[in-house]
Amino acid sequence: MTKGIDVSVHQGDIDWKKVKSDAVEFAILRAGYGWALSQKDAQFEKNYAGCKSNGIPAGAYWYSYALSVDEAKKEAEVCMKSVENKVFEYPIYFDIENKTQLALAEDQLQKITAAFCDELEAAGYWVGIYSYKSFLEANFTPEMLNRYAVWVAHTGVTQTNFRYPHGIWQYSHTGKIAGINGSVDLNYGYIDYPRLVKASGRNGFSKNEQEQSITHTVVKNDSLWAIASRYLGDGSRYPEIKALNNLTSDTIYSGQILKIPEK
Repeated sequence: MTKGIDVSVHQGDIDWKKVKSDAVEFAILRAGYGWALSQKDAQFEKNYAGCKSNGIPAGAYWYSYALSVDEAKKEAEVCMKSVENKVFEYPIYFDIENKTQLALAEDQLQKITAAFCDELEAAGYWVGIYSYKSFLEANFTPEMLNRYAVWVAHTGVTQTNFRYPHGIWQYSHTGKIAGINGSVDLNYGYIDYPRLVKASGRNGFSKNEQEQSITHTVVKNDSLWAIASRYLGDGSRYPEIKALNNLTSDTIYSGQILKIPEK
């Protein structure tokens, strides 16, 4: 498990050297919101540079106001312009939670989300969905929550009971971290995204930077949990195998060759 934060212009100027000294292991940065380039987060460039200069792995998120597929595609286009020529060790997340979106039907929310995510994925990004627990559970199918990386917000509890696989849990909006004035969101990470993203050659990593993975040929009665236990020493790390192999379900079949991330 890793310790992370997510930040935006609301945190003002951040002393990333102090953040690093407070054992922060990753940061998700707001790149912007809406569908105009003028809505790029005013602190995004500084925050990105601060993470890079202090060796803090980073991802990004785009806050959505989209109410249609066309608007989601416009947001995707502006997001990609905002993050171009950058390298991210964590996914780029579609933040869907605005109150104007609450009245939309489930299928429309799913189409909007897929439109944004698929545009970025086609451009070479590792993408994910961010929202709060009840919104994700009420509006997205298990298939979709297995299709993309998931970052779930569930505060006020000692342990989330979100019932779908998730790589990051945002557990507080009132955290205190050295180098940041005021409160900041706190997160726990459960998947080694830096290793997996680099291995995938996505998010700005070139193919010659990909890590080599060992492989496992599935045999009868194999399970992802058992394979993760065997190679990674922890069955609960099976989502890393799914992510590395772009699996959208837990189903595997005899003869299938799976890439295994390093320990």
